[in-house]
Amino acid sequence: MKKLFLVVALLVVVAILGAACATQQPAPSPAPAPTPKPTPTPAGTRPADQKFSLGISDNSDENKNGAPILTLKFGDGTPGASTVVAKKDTPTIDGKDGDAGWGQASEVNLGFPVLKGGGPTKATVKAAYDDNNIYFLVKWQDPTGTETIHKKMWTYNAADKTWKQTSNEDRVYFLFNINATDFDTGCAVYCHVGNAQWDVSQSKMGMNKSGETLDVWHWKAARTNPTGYAEDKHWVDLTAADRVTYEGETVLRTRLPDEGSGFASDNKEADLPKSMHKNDPGANVDFLFEADAITFDPNASWKDGATIPGYIVKKGTGSRADVIAKATYSNGTWVVEFQRSLVTNNPDDVQFK
Repeated sequence: MKKLFLVVALLVVVAILGAACATQQPAPSPAPAPTPKPTPTPAGTRPADQKFSLGISDNSDENKNGAPILTLKFGDGTPGASTVVAKKDTPTIDGKDGDAGWGQASEVNLGFPVLKGGGPTKATVKAAYDDNNIYFLVKWQDPTGTETIHKKMWTYNAADKTWKQTSNEDRVYFLFNINATDFDTGCAVYCHVGNAQWDVSQSKMGMNKSGETLDVWHWKAARTNPTGYAEDKHWVDLTAADRVTYEGETVLRTRLPDEGSGFASDNKEADLPKSMHKNDPGANVDFLFEADAITFDPNASWKDGATIPGYIVKKGTGSRADVIAKATYSNGTWVVEFQRSLVTNNPDDVQFK
């Protein structure tokens, strides 16, 4: 009897425990942690004001006019004849004016006749910047109303069966100070033969004091514009000059390209073109790209007035190709746009920071 009682009691306990377990709810899973919101990227610091100068060449090495020293301000300021204010925005670099990303126009007086002068006397300059790049737009009325893009173009004369080179190119120079102590004098002090020890055959442009350097962006209508760039260069003094061969003479060159290669090589061998276009005779192209160049054939069926470009152009590389530049020419007016990284960390480049 006792055994029966114990068995019944045990079954009752088991039933009570089973009922309790059946009614017990599982503990809820912990709520997932909320996804953290992205931390906004801190706005880039506004670069410091930068002094620079500007020169424009029309048609010839001898027709240059330059600006007195200009001040570039970032974000705030009133644009004027000597102040360019960069807007915080990203314009499209396509050689066309009118993009809303540009800052207000500065009407810059090109009051320094460099060498013989003869270039434009005024230009419009705009600027913009974003967290990565600096942008410039330069616009001017060409004083001769010509789109000069055929520097040293070869032309064939059927009467005497000779080839002759003529013409030049339009150009823009930006000069930014790196460590020159006489920069406030203006660009003419570097573009003229400013140092008495300079020989004109050695160099026309360069620094007056040992160890000083300018950063120079050089846009050329014939030699760099076809590739969509300006050549990034730097100017040094005679003690740091390169010894090069120029037109058959050994000279000192103080206007030096940055590291890299490009953009144009002289298309000349003796008194004839070195190369011609792959579709010559008769192609008569404005620009001869390296990929299209083949060895010149003087015995081809050349017609009177046939032309071959005086330079072979190709895209640049390295620091020499730091500056993107695109241009258009319409109704006697050039528009040239520039883009470069704010900071390159190259010692021969100005840093916008």
